[in-house]
Amino acid sequence: MRKFGFKLFNSNLQNAPEFVKECADFAKQQEDMFIELMVLTDRPQAELYELKKILKDVEVRIHCVHSSYVFDAGNKSLEKVNREMFEYTRFAADLFNSKSIVVHAGNGHGKEYLDETVRQFKLFNDKRIVVENLPYYDNNGDDLSGSSADEIKYIMDKTGCGFCFDFSHAVCTATQLNIDIDTQLKSLFDLKPTVYHMCDGDLNQSQDLHLHYGAGNYPLKHFLNDYTAKDAYITMETGEFALHNDLSIKDYEYLKSL
Repeated sequence: MRKFGFKLFNSNLQNAPEFVKECADFAKQQEDMFIELMVLTDRPQAELYELKKILKDVEVRIHCVHSSYVFDAGNKSLEKVNREMFEYTRFAADLFNSKSIVVHAGNGHGKEYLDETVRQFKLFNDKRIVVENLPYYDNNGDDLSGSSADEIKYIMDKTGCGFCFDFSHAVCTATQLNIDIDTQLKSLFDLKPTVYHMCDGDLNQSQDLHLHYGAGNYPLKHFLNDYTAKDAYITMETGEFALHNDLSIKDYEYLKSL
């Protein structure tokens, strides 16, 4: 059975408490739902304990922060900071008994950045890590590692980590590098991901838009039916900051209808 996940941040407990409660209440009523929690490491641990109470009886998966929050496993000079941030993330994963921790590969193009990512992943030393594929470059034009199946496989082979398949990132890479989209998707799906990220977007743009389902032109039925496993965990990475989860519920219902 595929499972579908709302995306929460631990900071939502303060800036969108009703959103958190509504997501928790709705997820508890479904057999095929989970929560993916992005763990901002500058927040008090007390928030995590409070979230643990609210999300009781809901399966929670953990996402580590990425370069938007300083963390960059491809940057040797950030090793100390990265390890501190990952330890906070590990604490959250232990607290919620998460079976996976999504982690981005480092920034930069070239083997030196991949090898630094491998080195730091080994230092993190957590079998729950699943590396997420990224666009070739981000919305700001910065170079990113882990955009191709070869790079993801290299990290997996060297570290023993799993794989988180982000559809929008794969489409962005294909658009940026003028690669056939299905060729890109198949090469990543062949790596047997266990966690997936899915949103809508624009096939003609190289931007990662995180649109709600139906607001873009991604062939989502094709993506879901042909490139996700029957037991996939699919995080719905849709929309911007919200105070209520009505649009998130519509996203869940949209995917269920495909």
